[in-house]
Amino acid sequence: MRFSYKFALLSTIYMLVSCNSESHLDLSSFDIDSSAKKTDVIYGFIITNDHNPLDVPETFLKIQSLSAKLINQHWLENPNFMIQVTDLKVLLKSTNIVEANTYITALEIAQNRYLKNMIAVRSQARLMQRDFDNTLNNYDQTIQALTHELTLLETPEKTYRNNIDNLVNDIKYATDKYSKLSNEFNKSLTKIINEDIEDTSDLYDLKFSFVEGPHTLCSRYKGMNELLNKVLENCVYINKEEILSGFNKEDRAGVSNIINNYAPQLWHQMTSLNGFFDTSNNVQYFEDSLRQRLSTVRKDLRDKQNIQNRDIAMLVENYQTQISLLENQRQNILDNPLLTHDQKIDINQTSFVQNFQRLQTDMKNPIKPFAQKFHDPNLSNTFIRAYVKKTIQCYPSELMFTVSHTGAFSLPFSYKTQELLFDFHHNQQYLAFQGVLTTSFPVVIKAGDSNVILRRGKSLTEKLDGRLREQWSKV
Repeated sequence: MRFSYKFALLSTIYMLVSCNSESHLDLSSFDIDSSAKKTDVIYGFIITNDHNPLDVPETFLKIQSLSAKLINQHWLENPNFMIQVTDLKVLLKSTNIVEANTYITALEIAQNRYLKNMIAVRSQARLMQRDFDNTLNNYDQTIQALTHELTLLETPEKTYRNNIDNLVNDIKYATDKYSKLSNEFNKSLTKIINEDIEDTSDLYDLKFSFVEGPHTLCSRYKGMNELLNKVLENCVYINKEEILSGFNKEDRAGVSNIINNYAPQLWHQMTSLNGFFDTSNNVQYFEDSLRQRLSTVRKDLRDKQNIQNRDIAMLVENYQTQISLLENQRQNILDNPLLTHDQKIDINQTSFVQNFQRLQTDMKNPIKPFAQKFHDPNLSNTFIRAYVKKTIQCYPSELMFTVSHTGAFSLPFSYKTQELLFDFHHNQQYLAFQGVLTTSFPVVIKAGDSNVILRRGKSLTEKLDGRLREQWSKV
């Protein structure tokens, strides 16, 4: 027990002595005149896995990388232009050096110019898109008309007559089904009608209104009409509340169930038979209804009969030639590099950029002011010097130490040091002591040691300055 106590006491004393013990840098062996520069401080830096004063800072790399993306790519070909400009401004502001303000101002000019330019860009794109759409639509209509004429020539008259007979039968069946549904709806309501209601002429008048659009975007109500949820293709509304108001409150739940059951069936049957005509907008919907198809086939039959005495073979050949020619011309339009696969103009495509530049010769390049300042050697030198100074100053204080004019220094032994750097700024040189130091014993560093390297001609600050300039010049 007494032995353990003595051992612990000796260990504590040893650690205290070791912590306060000084290592030594033999300045005389490196031919460094310390006595002449006693007022100059020699700084030491501890290099670890995560920290090295000679590493190019991550923020600086990001600034250089984003600058390269903005400068080396046309502003209109870059869909992330505004995002990248904003990110670069944030990075420059994060440096907290005055010299960054020149670049930040230039980026603010770039943002304003870009927003102004995009007004003209989108206007030009809309005009071009409209021209393309109109041209394609004209081709489509002409090809469709010729194809229809060709179909008339090649289809036997008997086929049209058979189609008419089939559609007449289908319409009769659909009409009977619609009438049956309507009668069942009325009878179901009559069973629960309140005897006090004298006039029932408008009671069962189920009215539909229609808004073309996906069901997922339909509003719950449209005026006094309620959305018909069982019709999921479009926005179909019915006057449900109007009908329910004619019944006693205790009967409304049953009436609501009847409406919910029959209204979708009546809608589908009605639209398949007649389509739907919106009287408020004078628009016919569901033109593929049975009655519309019958009208079309009857017209086709009349047209067919009118061309029976003409030279059909010659007409067929003529129409086929015209259709082929028009389809080739249409395809040439679709092959235009300005259009994407979905026939839309992409303002970020190189082809559009070239076309736009040709039409808008006076358009100012948003990033040009920044690029000019970025490549200005006087500005970049000033910025980089300030950045290096700030980087060295902000090196973790716990990883820095000073060396006295006699060469003495102390290290915090709690760090697993990989390397030591000594900066002799006034003599434009720095010294690297390589090797992992895992002990708190004092060390003596002198010239000639295998793990000691003296770099002459540049101080530590100048070395880092050179690395940042090299990185900057890659843009």
